[in-house]
Amino acid sequence: MIIVPGFAFIVAVAASIVNIYDGLRSATTTVDAGGSWNFLDARLAGGTRSFAGPDMAYNTRAASRSVNRTVVPSVMSFSPTADGAGLVDIGGDRYWVETAGKSYSLTNPDPQTLRFEIQAGDKASYDYANGAACDRSQIDGSAGGHMPVGTPVNINYQFMLEPNGPNGSFTNTARWFVTGEMQSTAYGASPPFAIELKGDHLQVVARYVRPGGNPSNGSSDLKMLTLWTDPNPIQTGQYHNIQIQTNVSNNSSGYLQVSVNGTRVVSYQGPLGYGAPTYWMYGLYRSPTSETVAAKFRNMTLTTGADSSSGK
Repeated sequence: MIIVPGFAFIVAVAASIVNIYDGLRSATTTVDAGGSWNFLDARLAGGTRSFAGPDMAYNTRAASRSVNRTVVPSVMSFSPTADGAGLVDIGGDRYWVETAGKSYSLTNPDPQTLRFEIQAGDKASYDYANGAACDRSQIDGSAGGHMPVGTPVNINYQFMLEPNGPNGSFTNTARWFVTGEMQSTAYGASPPFAIELKGDHLQVVARYVRPGGNPSNGSSDLKMLTLWTDPNPIQTGQYHNIQIQTNVSNNSSGYLQVSVNGTRVVSYQGPLGYGAPTYWMYGLYRSPTSETVAAKFRNMTLTTGADSSSGK
C-alpha cells in the first residue's frame, strides 16, 4: 500500500465525491466534514507525483490546483528467515536482513513500518563467525547494490524509540550505538557517517581519510568528527523526522546535511568517507550491554541525485 500524505484540497463540499488524476490514472475518495480529502493507492510507485482533483459535488467541476506530493514506498516484500537472514524490499529497494532471528528481532507492523528489537547477546550469524562484540538487528542496503563515489544521496525517514526505562524514559549504557549508517565498501572501515545514540541523546558522527590514506580503525590517517549532539534527551514514543542529504567523497566536494524535526542540525562541507562506494543500513547496532531496546522506522525513502530543497 502506498500512502499519499498531506492532501488537503479545501475546494470540496462535505460528503461529495472527488476524482483524483495522475496523468491518465484516477482514484475516487469522499470529502470529510472539514472539506478535505486524502487517499491510499496501492498502484503508485514511490517518488514525486503531480495530482489534480476536480470536485464532482452537485454536478459542478471546480478543479483543485495541481500539487506535488511524495509517494511513500511500502514494504513490498518481508521475508526474514529463521536464522536471521533473508530480504526486505522497500519500494523496490532491496535490503539484507541481519538479525538474531528471534520472533521480536524484526517485524512489520504496517506497510510503511519496520520494528527492530535487540536484547543482550543478539547478533547476526556472521557476527558469531567474525567474533564481533556487538548486539545487532539491522537491514543492509548492499543487497540493492552500491552507490558510486560522488553520488548525491537523499534519505528521509521517521524514527521512534520505545521507552525502556522508568516513567517512559530511555536507558542506554552502550559505549556506542548506531541507528542509521552510510557504510563503506572499504575493507574493515567504520561508517563514513552515522546517526547514533550517545546515552539518551541523538548524535551525528562522520569519518574520512584523504585520498591514499588508511581507513582502518586505529589508523593515524582516519579522522572522526562529532558533528552534532542533541542537548536534549530523545523523546520516546514519538516519531522524529530525519532528513539527510550527502555526497560521500573524500575531497572538497563531500558534504553532509542532516535535519531533525525540520531543524538543520548538521551542515558539513568537506571530505567524507574513504573514496569507496557506499550503501545505507539502518536498525539497531551497539556495543554489548544489558538493556532491551526497540525502535520503529517508517516511511523510508532513499533517492539519488541533487535535492533542490537542500541547496546541493
